[in-house]
Amino acid sequence: MLLFYALQESGYQGFRIGTDNISQGIIREGEEKEFESLLRSQGVDYHFVVVNVNGLDELYCKFEHGLVPFALIASTGTKSLSLFYYWYITLTRASFVFIDGYDAFYHFALSQCLLSMIKRLDNTQVLLSTHNTDLILNDFLRPDAYFIIDNGRIQSIDKLAKKELRYAHDLQKMYKAGMFHE
Repeated sequence: MLLFYALQESGYQGFRIGTDNISQGIIREGEEKEFESLLRSQGVDYHFVVVNVNGLDELYCKFEHGLVPFALIASTGTKSLSLFYYWYITLTRASFVFIDGYDAFYHFALSQCLLSMIKRLDNTQVLLSTHNTDLILNDFLRPDAYFIIDNGRIQSIDKLAKKELRYAHDLQKMYKAGMFHE
């Protein structure tokens, strides 16, 4: 089991004991080029090289006039994405994962991209919390897999709907119109 989050500070519980450097974890798993591709697909054009600094491998970004440590130039969102990716490459080893506020620093398109990645995982149950209504789509999950937490209650939107939900329904539009509020 694993819980991780990236809000004012990042942290995790379960699955592993101790701490790890995100860049070193990505390098250790041999995933630096795949992470670079993910960033590039989202408009962040870094070219990674691995540099050994005092006996430890670190991710550096290669630019025309030199190298810069990734950790020094990455934005808050990019750092949050690196944390997500660090855990994503090991999620197949966990049976249950809870990611709190997984998309707190992300554009809605990136949130959707990561949700698509998570859906491709086999043998791992994932529970996500979000405030992003752009993710309430039939294309991602069935209505019985979306839950609303309100006034100390947790209910799936299919139980809150006043009519039968169909694939053609725009769940986000229905949510914004108050269809899932008691």
